[in-house]
Amino acid sequence: MDCTRATGTGGIVDGSTGTGETGKGTGTGETAKGTGTGGPGKGTTGTGGETTGESALADPAAALTAVLRAWWQGSTGVRPTQKALARRAGVDQATMSRYLNPGRPMAAPPAVVEVLHDALGAPPGELDEALRLARAAQGARRVPRARVAVPVGAAPPGPGADPAPVPDPAGPGVSGPTVSHARVAAPISAPVLGYVRRVLWLLLACAAFVAGLWLRPVITPPAAGPAGAGATPVRDEWPVVRLGDVLWEARTVQYLLRERKYEVEVTGTVDAATVGAVTRFQRSLGLVQDGRVGPRTWPRLVVPLAGGDYGPAVEALQSLLTGAGHPTVVSGDFTSETEDVLRIYQAERGLLVTGRATTRDWLSLVSHQGPRLHG
Repeated sequence: MDCTRATGTGGIVDGSTGTGETGKGTGTGETAKGTGTGGPGKGTTGTGGETTGESALADPAAALTAVLRAWWQGSTGVRPTQKALARRAGVDQATMSRYLNPGRPMAAPPAVVEVLHDALGAPPGELDEALRLARAAQGARRVPRARVAVPVGAAPPGPGADPAPVPDPAGPGVSGPTVSHARVAAPISAPVLGYVRRVLWLLLACAAFVAGLWLRPVITPPAAGPAGAGATPVRDEWPVVRLGDVLWEARTVQYLLRERKYEVEVTGTVDAATVGAVTRFQRSLGLVQDGRVGPRTWPRLVVPLAGGDYGPAVEALQSLLTGAGHPTVVSGDFTSETEDVLRIYQAERGLLVTGRATTRDWLSLVSHQGPRLHG
């Protein structure tokens, strides 16, 4: 097909000749950009408005990243840097790079999408679609509910719906799906059926007892060591933050020091002022005054957090959740969205799902960040 511009009756058609009425005309053709009946269409020929494609719902995170990338590349005037966009959205530069990288897509939360739409001067009509993709990607990350058993061949119930009653295949006039627990034929009497069930249960109990004796040496756990039953996994350990460290380690320590009323700036670099504040904090608790934040200082520096809290410690928590692969707006307010993201993280890491940040949660978060850098 020609991708030239041809003039039709009453309008101009891009890619094919047709009969147009308004705008670029109405044409019937499979073009890169055409106008269908009733409004603009994108992709293949469409009628009745703009079509997005059902493939976006299969991977909303990738579709959202492509939309944000298009906004950024198509911004008018001087294109803002990713660092400037990250500062405006309240996230770090690495996270903003993931938001705009289709090769490694990361779904931005709705609040960040609105900030980018405003900062990049994107078309007003595309905001609703981008927010829909952001919410779809956010919903895909939530902890799944427990499954409800359904009859064989029946569709599962929708969210929040009660399970539908299983149809009785023996009932008059009922032609429902076959269920996995069909009734026993009528000729077998109830006493005989009860006797057979008791025998089967007895045999099953005997088999389980024998299997337990046989497998006991295999499944018996070894005796607990000096650390006790609640020993911390090897991969979860407190990092040692010292002078010259940068990025997430420095920011986390500085946020927590500000929570403790120490006057330090969140610069992302452990400078002399930060080391001095750490030393004063250690002195106040009788710890070794080496200016480093290690396994003895971290547990005394972190604070428990829950819904409704606000302040620099909440900013540290939100920044660590983002660095662990769960994007969260760094606002300093422990909102319901922050609680939901924390619950998802706790479920993925095998932690107690409470939606509250404890010392154990802080330990897991600082153990699952990006690479450590030293300036």
